[in-house]
Amino acid sequence: MNVLVLDDASAAPWGPPLLEHISLALEPGQILGLAGPNGAGKSSLLRLIAGDIPLGAGQLLLGGRRHGQWQRRRLARQLAYLPQLSLLNFPYTVEEVVALGRIPHDTGASVDREIASRVMAATDTSHLRDRLYTRLSGGERQRVQLARVFSQIWDGGPGGLLLLDEPTTALDLSHQQLVLDAVRHLAAGGCAVVLAIHDLNLVAGLAHRVAVLRQGSLAACGAPSEVFTEQLFRDVFDIEVLIRPHPERQQPLVIRR
Repeated sequence: MNVLVLDDASAAPWGPPLLEHISLALEPGQILGLAGPNGAGKSSLLRLIAGDIPLGAGQLLLGGRRHGQWQRRRLARQLAYLPQLSLLNFPYTVEEVVALGRIPHDTGASVDREIASRVMAATDTSHLRDRLYTRLSGGERQRVQLARVFSQIWDGGPGGLLLLDEPTTALDLSHQQLVLDAVRHLAAGGCAVVLAIHDLNLVAGLAHRVAVLRQGSLAACGAPSEVFTEQLFRDVFDIEVLIRPHPERQQPLVIRR
């Protein structure tokens, strides 16, 4: 069964349409990258899938069910969402913030501590365990928030869905790679992932499929090698690029002219 299905989905929660006629499906273990210029609808699509904004028309199914058919606690075990901006101003320790991701689960304190340790290792935040979240740098906060959502979905297995909006923001190159490795680990366990990243070469190296949005509509969807063409970048991004094979990996390389 598909983890996620959108069939002619549209959303207009505040009047003008944010999203129109979006159709796509995601299987367990697949990683879908969202691409498009600023304001194209990437964050809106993630918010729609997460249930933050209502569906206006069409259909959206998570594990074969509409949002309203899920019991909230059970859905929180299956779906984790990290928006671009995560506001947390309470003086929690890093370990306490990460533990927030385990609230929907009934796995017990010892299991929750073990999972927290794993996700902190995966995000290089173990050494920050006892630090106050409010005293961290921007990049450290981002990694802690990633650890929190990873802990929520880490043991979900096939059928889980992870939504990430610009997860590599404020991260240096080594920590970007660490986070992408953790995403691959989750996908290998059957978790489906939808993420928006502005660095399209990162998307090309990570995602099984890419959905390109333009003004709230789907401009293209498919494997990166099929979707990333010089013509698409002219039409959607209004920029001239060269598309070349990566010298070491089986992925397209986007080079700005």
